[in-house]
Amino acid sequence: MESAERFSDTSSDPPVHGFLHRPESSSGNGLILTHGAGGNAQSGLLQALAEAFAASGLVVLRCDLPFRQLRHFGPPGLRKLRAIAKDFVTQRSQCEKLLVAECS
Repeated sequence: MESAERFSDTSSDPPVHGFLHRPESSSGNGLILTHGAGGNAQSGLLQALAEAFAASGLVVLRCDLPFRQLRHFGPPGLRKLRAIAKDFVTQRSQCEKLLVAECS
């Protein structure tokens, strides 16, 4: 499987930045992985999960939450990012089903 590609969508507010993992053979489904309040999209656990899910046929977006993009501390604001990321994956990657998972 190819390595993840950097992903950035600045047309949304807040912007979405992260890494897109594309499977060799897509199942038509997608997964968004985000970090907990103390982490970021580069965590080893999120990287391993993204690779495993992509190997099973899912398009995986591993991304940093808006609060993490702005500063290295502070509370998360997940509702808006979930909606933006879900919209991206379902529309641009043509996924039929989508699961959003958060990892602390």
